[in-house]
Amino acid sequence: MTNKDLNHKLKLADQNLADAILYRNKHSLHGVAKKAETYILFNLGIDSMDGHLNGALCLEQTDPETLLSEAKQFFSKDNRGFVIWVREHADLSLEVFLKEKGFTPLRIPGSTGMLTYKPIEQQKIPEGVTIRKVLDEKEIEDYEVVVMDAFNKSADVTREMFSHERILVGESVGAWVAYRDHQPIAAATMVFSGEAAGIYYVGTVADERGKGLGALMTAVATNAGFELGAEVVVLQASIAGEPVYRRLGFETITHYRWYLVDAGAF
Repeated sequence: MTNKDLNHKLKLADQNLADAILYRNKHSLHGVAKKAETYILFNLGIDSMDGHLNGALCLEQTDPETLLSEAKQFFSKDNRGFVIWVREHADLSLEVFLKEKGFTPLRIPGSTGMLTYKPIEQQKIPEGVTIRKVLDEKEIEDYEVVVMDAFNKSADVTREMFSHERILVGESVGAWVAYRDHQPIAAATMVFSGEAAGIYYVGTVADERGKGLGALMTAVATNAGFELGAEVVVLQASIAGEPVYRRLGFETITHYRWYLVDAGAF
């Protein structure tokens, strides 16, 4: 991959991440967002140190002092902590600034930014497991059950994340839930924007982990993105998820780090 090609793919990945965040925020009951020329600020309306829900994300070079000041002001009215995203490929000056201010990343090297150029070979569905695309209120509730367990979210935060059906059901989004004995056990979401599709909140409940369900749901969501016309499919991988995605054909292009700004730092 040439530097020009890589830069193009990184822009697609960053933009899809921003689009997915803003889409959820727009359709949530209490979401508020600010779109500046070079960055976005987003507040889901409930306390959560999840960078997809409450945070600041640059899309172009941004003055670090301005970003931190604007973000603190944006969240101060709710006295709410938030996350500043650092893109390894583009936010070096921001990261240096944050470290000088005493902030530290949640983990190093951070979430692994990955992409694939082609659909994933159909994964074997384990015996007794069925997969449904989320289309109605019951399936949205089932999706919430998986997210609460897989991502250790409270019921209040999870309800806010999926407070409107359009967050999971729409022309440019899709969500899927796997069931065993009519119980939800795994899930994944896809958000299509521009030339890319992004995979988000791939999760499996604790009792069903290690059985290939994460790979299965990733394949379903990824292939749906390509069916919509995506040039690439992107995601941000956790430590546990990265080897799974690599086996499916995803490759690393960058890392994203979270710097947590507690409400007490205002």
